[in-house]
Amino acid sequence: MKRLAILVLLGASVLAPAARADGDPASDYLLVSKTFLPYDVKFPPVSQARFVALVEAANRAGFKIRVALIGSSYDMGSVTSLWQKPHTYARFLSEELAFLYRQRLLIVMPNGFGFNWPQHASTAEYRILATIPIRPSPAGMLEAAQTAVQRLAAAGGVKLAAPVHVTTPAQRNAHDRLVIILASLAALAVAVLLRFALRRRPR
Repeated sequence: MKRLAILVLLGASVLAPAARADGDPASDYLLVSKTFLPYDVKFPPVSQARFVALVEAANRAGFKIRVALIGSSYDMGSVTSLWQKPHTYARFLSEELAFLYRQRLLIVMPNGFGFNWPQHASTAEYRILATIPIRPSPAGMLEAAQTAVQRLAAAGGVKLAAPVHVTTPAQRNAHDRLVIILASLAALAVAVLLRFALRRRPR
């Protein structure tokens, strides 16, 4: 299994330049990640962490889905002609990912949702997504994406609850720094005690 994961990552690293040449950032990220978030949109950190955790939980539960939140034309790279065309972009991005990922793909833009699942009809999914409003704010966009994932999963027989206890990237970084500091202090304390013990040994 570990060998297979390594081969997949190596394949992604070889094929990624082709995706970058196409200028579509989400097609790079979604090869190895389950979510793509906008470069220039600042989401509430806790809400963002909960959303990422929710998508991970959906996949662990067997509801395979990847989600791209597109906040502006800047996130489209060189395919800006598909900006504010979530249906078309969902089909386009699915084709970009098809050599490694052929499961559900959800697109969230300020003006609506896009959905694609290769070799599957999307009528039922679009009927669900049509009932979900997207408020004109970063928090509203994230909230709509979370609701969409939960309702799509429920329609697929998977009930998802929004994670309550999550760790934001800033909290993880602070925790890592604290661990490093404590480890350094512990090592220093051991060194001091060892030196003190050696000094007290009878000659």
